[in-house]
Amino acid sequence: QCINQSTGVSEYCDAHCNYGTRRSQLETTWPQVDFSVVPEVWWNEDETDVTITLRAKRFREWLFKQPEKCLAIVSHAGFLHELLQEQFRNCELKRINWIHRSRRQARGH
Repeated sequence: QCINQSTGVSEYCDAHCNYGTRRSQLETTWPQVDFSVVPEVWWNEDETDVTITLRAKRFREWLFKQPEKCLAIVSHAGFLHELLQEQFRNCELKRINWIHRSRRQARGH
């Protein structure tokens, strides 16, 4: 099993309560996760509707390049809403069957 982290799936940083935790503290709390690519301060305090839309687009592009067929994504409702255009309740778990257009076209759908 592999645990990867991505600052790209963080909450919509529209308020101070949505800011992240410094990398050094994350490394202490979660030593099994490699945070080496994460800056000490990794959240965007100036986030806008435009920047979260771009962040969701970049993550979606990254996601479709992954070779795994089954992935678990742990994120926040604001980001997941932007990514999937679905509402999420606090701590809600959803299974999403998501097929990229290029894979559908390859199968003739």
